[in-house]
Amino acid sequence: MDRSQYLESMGITISRRALFSYTTQPQGSYGLHVIFNQFLKEKKIAQFDRDKDHWYTFLADYVVFRLYIAKYVLRDYAKDYTPLLRIFKGIHQIEEDFPHFFREEANPGRAVGDNDFIPSTLDSRYDGKGMESFYELFNSISTTMEAKPLDRNRRLKGIITTGLSELAKKNHIPLYTPIFWFFSQETLRYAKFLADFYKGLIPDEFYETMNARPYEAVQKKEDPFYTDYHLPAFIAIFVAGLLLVVLLQAQ
Repeated sequence: MDRSQYLESMGITISRRALFSYTTQPQGSYGLHVIFNQFLKEKKIAQFDRDKDHWYTFLADYVVFRLYIAKYVLRDYAKDYTPLLRIFKGIHQIEEDFPHFFREEANPGRAVGDNDFIPSTLDSRYDGKGMESFYELFNSISTTMEAKPLDRNRRLKGIITTGLSELAKKNHIPLYTPIFWFFSQETLRYAKFLADFYKGLIPDEFYETMNARPYEAVQKKEDPFYTDYHLPAFIAIFVAGLLLVVLLQAQ
């Protein structure tokens, strides 16, 4: 296997890593579906059981989003070290047959997920035309964020948060604060893993002259953006309290 073939195979490896969790230790050791299911149980979020079909599709959409993030982060490094462009070819191989990839990788035998998580629309939703529509959406979000005066970390975070919101709307599911935080952190840490991974494929002496650097994970307590998502919850509590007062007075 020559260098080009090796880098192409790394694109396939990166795609497979999109199905793992990066908020657990050691990072990338447990399937994302497994950790998400455990997260829902710990947080006692019952809405998932009522809207399983929508959530299954959201999770598959999210893996497509991760493939996009893998290419987005790669772009920074490939600008300065062009041999990394071969990695795109490996990722494209996965995208071209995403249903087969997802069905094969997201199974309990690989400790990645559960066959029950596979959406019923897998083959039709993620065909060539379907994948193209996803990337049109993600590219539109990226273009909007890149037009703003943001540093690379804030820009990536904007792409992630907007992308998650759009996927939630697309699947008619509510991204409650804990769930939003879970997926935003998973994606940010996956991006950091990607940056470190790509860096490891670049000769040390060359990397010193590059502009691209690993992304930094955003801590919840340091970023008021995430606390802003608690606002709808406070409003809901206030409305519920007001309604209770009205009902008590009516009695």
